[in-house]
Amino acid sequence: MPRDNGLGTLNSSLLQRVGIEEALSAALLAFFAMQGAIPGISPNQANEMTNTAATGLMKAVGIGSQVLVSGTICTLALFHLRRLRRFTFALQWTAVVAAFAICSTLWSQDAATSIRRSVPFALATIFALYLGSRFQIRQQLSIFVATMVVMASATVILALFVPSIGLEASRGHFGNWQGVFTQKNACGRAMVFATAALLSAGRVNVTRLACFLLFLFVLVMSGSRGAWVIEGLLLLCYGLLRIFGRFQPASRTLLLLGSIVAAVTAAITVWVYFPLIAELLGRDSTLSGRTAIWEQVWVAILKHPILGYGFAAFWQGMKGESYNVILALRFVILHAHNGFLEIWLELGAVGLLLFFLSYVRAWRKLWPILRSGMMGSAFWMVFVLLLLGAYDLEESTLLTFNGLFWVLYVTAIVDVEIIALEQQCKRNRWSLLRSEADPVPAHAVV
Repeated sequence: MPRDNGLGTLNSSLLQRVGIEEALSAALLAFFAMQGAIPGISPNQANEMTNTAATGLMKAVGIGSQVLVSGTICTLALFHLRRLRRFTFALQWTAVVAAFAICSTLWSQDAATSIRRSVPFALATIFALYLGSRFQIRQQLSIFVATMVVMASATVILALFVPSIGLEASRGHFGNWQGVFTQKNACGRAMVFATAALLSAGRVNVTRLACFLLFLFVLVMSGSRGAWVIEGLLLLCYGLLRIFGRFQPASRTLLLLGSIVAAVTAAITVWVYFPLIAELLGRDSTLSGRTAIWEQVWVAILKHPILGYGFAAFWQGMKGESYNVILALRFVILHAHNGFLEIWLELGAVGLLLFFLSYVRAWRKLWPILRSGMMGSAFWMVFVLLLLGAYDLEESTLLTFNGLFWVLYVTAIVDVEIIALEQQCKRNRWSLLRSEADPVPAHAVV
């Protein structure tokens, strides 16, 4: 059932049919999970996965699929315009980030690319608002898990029967599974988030256990060692949250504070002994050349530190400022391999500050929820925030064009804001189904 927040009914009988909106949402999530690179169709898929040039037909279908996705998001937004307007507050700083991305066209080193990619980025933000305000968290998880089951199953089929697409083609990683995703690390990341969704869904049953094993199998076959490590940390975090949930609020607060201190201590230890830890994990101390990339990216950032180079406008290959980075590194790269540096490159210190404001606000809103009896309802949001923070230390996931993780992040932000407001309504004895004539502020009507 969709969230009934006293916002009226749909004007169209078409979207009132059971499952229509869920199916559309799953299809959109699948598109974002593949970064818009549909196997054998979209040009990104041809370039990144099969190392072959895109044909004219691929480009046409790729553009067509982008138009179709944008049109679907706009249609859903129009049918739920009143609802989205009422819940716009839940976007908080993420709405400003999306608007700032569009504004960056004004100073972008490639204005055409910035406007062409920032508008779909803003539409993805609207889609995330739609997901968070339209469906309960358990419904969101069901839709996402169902999507990932299809994606994981398709990955198995492609890896076994169409290896030219299903297996990684890059040197040094040949044979690792990438399936319907752009490469093995993207496959690993998707499976980590899929297992996080299952862990957040509630009690284990046979179906969920089978899905969990499928996700773990694909995760292992992806060969993404970073994803393996983060999956282990995810399971540890899940165990700790389950244990904390058994304590009273006062004890839970002490345990949460103790966990934060332990996490900070562990982070400092990893920083100090990183070369030894990297050797134990079979990684070199440069993280496969990432530290050298970060050094050169930092040089580029210092040239435009405040506003950046424009959304999706920095990496232009052998053109623009990216040419200097590639020249210094002596190999071609397409992103900064650090999400926070990527934001700084594209949107400058202003964009990075806006993101951190949204991130810190989400944790501040989550804190009373974790201390309350609603702790179980916050698992998914906690996992999304932690996973994105961890992944963006060595990968660029948040501002990826047509990327899944920005959608998941904004949806989690919306969920946090709505739950926090529900608790506020209960404390003030407001009804959660107020009419517009009631004296409760409009933003308090949930």
